[in-house]
Amino acid sequence: MALRPLAFGARFVDKGRTVRVKAKAKDPKRYVVEVSRAGQKTRRREHASLGSAVKDFASAWRARLN
Repeated sequence: MALRPLAFGARFVDKGRTVRVKAKAKDPKRYVVEVSRAGQKTRRREHASLGSAVKDFASAWRARLN
């Protein structure tokens, strides 16, 4: 099975909170999860695998409920 970098990203927006996952521009085999809120600094976390990036994305999205 061939391994290819993520060819697209994901972005969820709700009540001024945005969570994104995308391939890193300089190294497409690494992934970045960004969490931004209106009026606050954007938090970025890098991941070596798509699986861990998606888990972090889901965790960050669920955190909006608290």
